[in-house]
Amino acid sequence: MVYQKDSLIPVSTKQISVTSSIQKQTDKPIDLHVHIVGNGKSGSGCQLSTARWQRPLVTLMTRHIGLNADPKDPGFDNAYTSKLLHWVKDSSLSKLVILACDHVYDEDGKIRTDESRLYVPNDYVLSLAAEHCEFLPGVSIHPARKDALAELDRCAMTGAVLLKLLPCVQAVDIGRSHYRPFWLRMAELGIPLLAHTGGELSLPTVRPDLRSPACLRSALECGVTVIAAHCGAPALPWHSDHFSSFDQLRMMFPNFYGDLSALSQPAHLSTLERLRENPTQLLYGSDYPVVTAVIWSYFKGWISWEQRLQLSKIVNPLELKLQLTRALGFPERIFNDAWKLLARPEPPRLT
Repeated sequence: MVYQKDSLIPVSTKQISVTSSIQKQTDKPIDLHVHIVGNGKSGSGCQLSTARWQRPLVTLMTRHIGLNADPKDPGFDNAYTSKLLHWVKDSSLSKLVILACDHVYDEDGKIRTDESRLYVPNDYVLSLAAEHCEFLPGVSIHPARKDALAELDRCAMTGAVLLKLLPCVQAVDIGRSHYRPFWLRMAELGIPLLAHTGGELSLPTVRPDLRSPACLRSALECGVTVIAAHCGAPALPWHSDHFSSFDQLRMMFPNFYGDLSALSQPAHLSTLERLRENPTQLLYGSDYPVVTAVIWSYFKGWISWEQRLQLSKIVNPLELKLQLTRALGFPERIFNDAWKLLARPEPPRLT
């Protein structure tokens, strides 16, 4: 395999064909929210740094996904991807949307690597999706970048199925008028926005004022399909709960959705309870490699002791989250409705 100059996207001397089998997949579950993580020592271009207090959390996550490699090891990036491939092939899922993560930028378009704890290049997720049919690429472009529109067009042409941003982490004020052309172009291209909402523990919060789903309104008004990751749930019990803002937008905008990613810990129980009562405009995501906890749903009386025992036997973290969500009574449509929103051809495949 060879690569284009200055790119990780593989090319072949044979013809590259673009297939569109999405219509054949619409009745099969898709995980909309899966993170790619790497340290870049294998040439992936990824960057990863963690604070000292986060190390126990990182250790817990790596054990949860069955990964023995240390995040500092030169082979970590390949080990992480190989393990993810193993899990998806051994699960009930048809596809995973794997996510890039852009740097933090200030409003003048200056990159702030000092604020960026995680970086996953678009070319890396695009190349992984081109190589593995189980993956669909979710790219990340900070709209303050000087090349934001050009990069958006490039990624769209290369098969991106959505764009992921963490407004409170990456300092993206979506309501800023300067970004309006970016959202209009996204709407024109039909690329949904998957945006983090609520509290955050894995990465530092640069803009706490951008945690609420209400901050996503400008993109919705531009016609972008917006998916509020975590539905505004708090990361810790004493964090602000933004579910009411999520619920208001859900009633106002038919192009607004939430996802269930990461929702299983004690701080999420009130959000889960309200979503179980009203699962409209809701999509499925795991937030892999975030740990899925089963015991709290048992304590709430949402699952039986027998269900808890059955779930505890599932080693595959992707399958565990999927089956817990089903056990909680969410309708089957949330597992495949994302196909209607992505509606994109798959990335180029080598033939």
